[in-house]
Amino acid sequence: MIKGVNKKIVEINNPKSLYFEKAILYIRPNMSDIPAKLLSQEAQNYLKSIFPNDKKNKLYSLRIALISVAIIAIVGVLCLITAKLS
Repeated sequence: MIKGVNKKIVEINNPKSLYFEKAILYIRPNMSDIPAKLLSQEAQNYLKSIFPNDKKNKLYSLRIALISVAIIAIVGVLCLITAKLS
């Protein structure tokens, strides 16, 4: 549905997300007098708060990889011990 109402927006291209290429935020009517620079900064802060942090994701992936390697090593050692006992 299209209404004949003008809305002010902040458009963020390339919001540093693997999943999204653009974010469009609608400015509240009572905040339309705020300087554009401040609105842009607030928009960036908001997007940072809702998008996953790439550094955290990389550390999480590294932890999972290290845990997987450790489990495989333990299973390997247990298999060797079991084979020697047989």
